[in-house]
Amino acid sequence: MSLWEEVETYLEPGGGLSRVLPSYESRPQQLSMARATSHALTQGSSLMVEAGTGTGKSLAYLVPAALWAMRNNKKVVVSTYTKTLQTQILNHDLPLLRDKLKLPLRFSLCLGHENYLSLRRMGRAAQIGLFSRDEEERQMREMSNWAQTTQTGMKNELQFEARPAVWEEVGRQKDLCMGKNCETYNSCFYFKERKQWYGSHLLIVNHHLFFANVASNGGVLPRFDAVIFDEAQNVEEAATSFLGLETSNSGLSYFLDRLYNARTKRGLLSRLHHPAPLSAFRQTARARSVADNLFNQFFERFGRKDRVVRFYSPPPMENILDAPLKELHQMLKSLETLIESDEERMEVTNAANRCFEFQNALSAFFKQGLADYVYWLEILGRKRGPRAALCGAPINVAKELKEQVFSKIDRTVMTSATLATTKGFDFIKLRTGYEPSEELILDAPFDYKKQVLIYLASDLPEPTEDARTYLNAIADRTMELIQAAGGRTFVLFTSYEMLNAVHAKLEARNPGYPFLKQGDLPANLMIERFKEKPSVIFGTNSFWQGVDVPGEALSSVIIVKLPFDAPTEPLTEARLEDMRRRSINPFQHYQIPRAIVQLRQGFGRLIRKATDTGVASILDSRMSKRAYGKQFLNALPPCPTTESLEDVREFFAVRAAKSAAAEAEKVAGS
Repeated sequence: MSLWEEVETYLEPGGGLSRVLPSYESRPQQLSMARATSHALTQGSSLMVEAGTGTGKSLAYLVPAALWAMRNNKKVVVSTYTKTLQTQILNHDLPLLRDKLKLPLRFSLCLGHENYLSLRRMGRAAQIGLFSRDEEERQMREMSNWAQTTQTGMKNELQFEARPAVWEEVGRQKDLCMGKNCETYNSCFYFKERKQWYGSHLLIVNHHLFFANVASNGGVLPRFDAVIFDEAQNVEEAATSFLGLETSNSGLSYFLDRLYNARTKRGLLSRLHHPAPLSAFRQTARARSVADNLFNQFFERFGRKDRVVRFYSPPPMENILDAPLKELHQMLKSLETLIESDEERMEVTNAANRCFEFQNALSAFFKQGLADYVYWLEILGRKRGPRAALCGAPINVAKELKEQVFSKIDRTVMTSATLATTKGFDFIKLRTGYEPSEELILDAPFDYKKQVLIYLASDLPEPTEDARTYLNAIADRTMELIQAAGGRTFVLFTSYEMLNAVHAKLEARNPGYPFLKQGDLPANLMIERFKEKPSVIFGTNSFWQGVDVPGEALSSVIIVKLPFDAPTEPLTEARLEDMRRRSINPFQHYQIPRAIVQLRQGFGRLIRKATDTGVASILDSRMSKRAYGKQFLNALPPCPTTESLEDVREFFAVRAAKSAAAEAEKVAGS
């Protein structure tokens, strides 16, 4: 029996999944994707597939991947972008295959080493009393208690948000690991997990860890034979982020304070059994003073309020921190040779390596010699003092991805509910360098014409018009739509500034529905509260994708503005310039396609199952006034559209009447 024939026995009507899961429905789109995935794995080829919401995408690749891996004793990496999808795969989909279908499948969640508690470091931190603040001491005590009961030692198990200063002292760090020479090796959470990785058929990772593995030449994950990227529209940005550089005043201060804080008299140098030379204390203090001086020069020149400044040439100041960091690095390397304790020597070695990394990143920023990179300064004004970050990122990662990933792995699948634009996969292939053997676009199995009404607010001012007039109009229309839906609304923004402004205006009107604003609560807690009673969520990027709220709890999605990237944002600006240099129209071939993919993500929050209904409102009047608006509309599923608010109210009134009638019939029948 071929792989596909075996896969089909589970996914076809009346097949294995139907027998163990009464709610399971076999879908033609799911079968098509599963067949293509089976072929890619069997033939050692590549596949790009867009599978609309509701196709059962994850099972369409997990069933072939699991069966292929078990048949051939192979490993498949499944890489996701959001925790939501990762949680669904780990807590629902894979247990379904293992427990309900009785497949002898082994799978593991792979997290970066820094996510695990180090028992040795925990014990040492408890002994030497590292913390002077009450809150940090309290967290330390709670972590000590947790360490006695946890089975995994994973940071995300904690019932509180661990302070960075505390986790830095007790979490695992690669450069501080003693391996088999550690007294806690046999009970080490990280190594116990890694043993499971090597025995697993499927490894579930996120995009960031995947690229960490690429950067380390395969030093993070076990060797694998195939990779499936879900939420693949984020692969380019994940790779760009990982390949970039960033050095901040807060990061440097934190590092130097951990080395030695002159105010508290605490730090690594002060607790070594071999007394550190006085010169090391002085050099740490000097580096801290020079770092403050360097970043103050940036503040004096560019201000202390929120700001982003792109550098088209090296910054107009000297890298005065280069020499102090070099000297500090050399002192730490010398101190390393004097220390007898393996544990303390590793601490000093790690500090020396971190010092070297800071020096290299600063040097790269000031010299700006990396080919095809863009550099910028980010200033974030804060009450306790401004944060300044010196950043750099590659303008185009397509060549790097092609050389380091796609040319080295025979079997690859890139998938998402939103990969295509009006020109198919041209955009995503151009941005990632991916050249699949097979391409497949599968529609969602929903009747959008009956389930969704699209409202276009053509009468509102454009975003470029008078700011106050625009804000007032958006706030008023948003409130009318919220009231029409009876709450149950996501309001999606492209900036925190606009989100905060609209939220402040509407909250003052006391609408009678809980208003949940991104940033006030963790996203998962916001979703829980949203489901409890009719509410409104005001969200930015993280609520455009990876959020799943089926049923009546979410009946209205309001997209305030077409999600164009700000053309003045340094990385976007550099990409546009790069395309112009190559005689490519960046608006048509970059800005519009990226915004279309993002718009489709936001729209996709509304309908999650066949019984869902709702209104998707786009308050950007350019949808109606500009020629490119048709490209956005054509990229959405075919739905009835309206420019009348009365039609929206009627839609919800009819839905409410049907719901009431169905409830009455249910009561009468009982």
